[in-house]
Amino acid sequence: MKQGDDLSWNDGAEEYLSSIFLTNTDLSTASDQLASHIKDWPTQYHLDRRRTNLLRPLRLGPNTRVLDVGAGTGVMSRYVAETGASVLAVEGDPTRAELASTRCEGTSVEVRCGSIQKIDDSDGFDVVLAIGVLEYATGQAGGAVDFLGQLADLVRPGGVLVIAIENQFGLAYLLGANEDHLSQPWIGLEGYPTGEAGVRTFSRKKLNFLLKGVGLSEQKWFYPFPDYKLPIAILSENTYREPDVVDLVDQLAGSPIAPERMGETAGADTRAVHRELLEAGMGPEIANSFLVVAATDQAALENRTNQDVLAWRFTGDRLRCYLGERRIRTNNGVRQIDRLRSYSRETIPKSWLIHQGEDPLTDNYLTGPTLEQSALSRLRSKDVDGLKRLLNDFHAWITPQLTKPTAETEPHPYLPTYIEKIAPGYCIDAGFDNLVPNGTSLQLVDKEWQIETGVDPELAIIRTLWKLASTIILSSTKHPWPSNTTVDELTLILCGLYPLPISPKPLERFYKAEAELLTVVCGGSPSEHEQSLKTAGQRSNKNLENESKLLDKLRSRFAWLKNLPGGHVLAKITRRR
Repeated sequence: MKQGDDLSWNDGAEEYLSSIFLTNTDLSTASDQLASHIKDWPTQYHLDRRRTNLLRPLRLGPNTRVLDVGAGTGVMSRYVAETGASVLAVEGDPTRAELASTRCEGTSVEVRCGSIQKIDDSDGFDVVLAIGVLEYATGQAGGAVDFLGQLADLVRPGGVLVIAIENQFGLAYLLGANEDHLSQPWIGLEGYPTGEAGVRTFSRKKLNFLLKGVGLSEQKWFYPFPDYKLPIAILSENTYREPDVVDLVDQLAGSPIAPERMGETAGADTRAVHRELLEAGMGPEIANSFLVVAATDQAALENRTNQDVLAWRFTGDRLRCYLGERRIRTNNGVRQIDRLRSYSRETIPKSWLIHQGEDPLTDNYLTGPTLEQSALSRLRSKDVDGLKRLLNDFHAWITPQLTKPTAETEPHPYLPTYIEKIAPGYCIDAGFDNLVPNGTSLQLVDKEWQIETGVDPELAIIRTLWKLASTIILSSTKHPWPSNTTVDELTLILCGLYPLPISPKPLERFYKAEAELLTVVCGGSPSEHEQSLKTAGQRSNKNLENESKLLDKLRSRFAWLKNLPGGHVLAKITRRR
């Protein structure tokens, strides 16, 4: 690692990360070892396997020279090197630069500590990355314009600059969530009037203008959800031009705000608000963050980005062998979905739970509202009878598929005891978000998971209803019941509306089975997962709102800490989620 002028920037996790990097053998970006050490937001930011989803729309690989500006602890640099590219990682904080050097040891990454002003490189780079960096440039001499100019000068002919940043007018901020850097609501929308901390984000129009001002007039825009830090979906500009944009974007993005990390909003139904703004044609303008690929010529953009992909949808934080992506694209006017494993050479362990899709699989994309979207619509209009009809439709879909168990049917967590009828193993994946009306019946969109011996139909139904209840609360969807109704209570209400009687204490059975399933998919222990499920089950629209108010008070009370030497670190601790 080469030293230079340093710019100190810590979040308090550095010492812990150092011990992790020195004591674990697998330091790759999708490492199960590293992910097992996540304990709070700072460690999640550095270690979560979803971080590098952001770069998947880019074409990287051998014979590509990449500059990673503000490389932090090296997660993006390491990912780029894993594609076969060579990387120069520049980080201003010496502690983080040392961590990046350790994490990237043995790869094609060179780490330098210092600022980009010190880079003297006449060859230039094919790709210059500035992920979560531009917002801090306003505190430097010359500000964002000079900083972008310096980055543009480092892009060789035919190369691209890649910027990821929060949107000043993102949906979360419009609905009152705290500004990500300053822990205050509305301050970005007010134009950062105090110039506090030298941090600011930009609107889509302003960022476009800044990039054109440094000669990067050709741009391709992507929109990560819920944001660029832990994206589960990335939408291209063309997604917003589709005729069914409202349903399509709502399906891909799901809940557009992550309240557990981005802060709770003013109590609005976030998916309903998002749908209205999409209908009004404002989707790109209010996305929570931007991923922009900019160049001097169109050919460079075509060389570095996938042109026919409308959107990418990623799995959650699973074990490496189960990570996957869904690419939605158009082929001769037909919308298709490609199901791919992110790491195809990984061995899938044998288990009672089977992961499908060993090879890439392409299907036509089923259009129209999912059963989940229809259920949320019924709830918003207080149409309980309409919701019951949807539950009847689900019951009518699953009932004809029930069969008698055979002597060879082995028990497992989702089939713990002998029962008279079992459902097909793919019913474990039958969430309302995975079912679309197709003619007179429902069709399962994605049979990613299966259990060879089948599942207890009642447990599968309870799982479906709990997931629906969780989505309702996560999106702050307005429903006919009190605002303090928890996920668990809402699940029991849905069980009561279901056309078939559900056995007593359904949640106890569900938690035990689901904890075992999560242990297979995500690692960890059943007891830890069961406790996490129970905690999630106690969330409600009301306590999310109260939690946000309490956090706001704590942040305000401890804001004075930043006036002390090194106090900016202490003040930041009060805003971790």
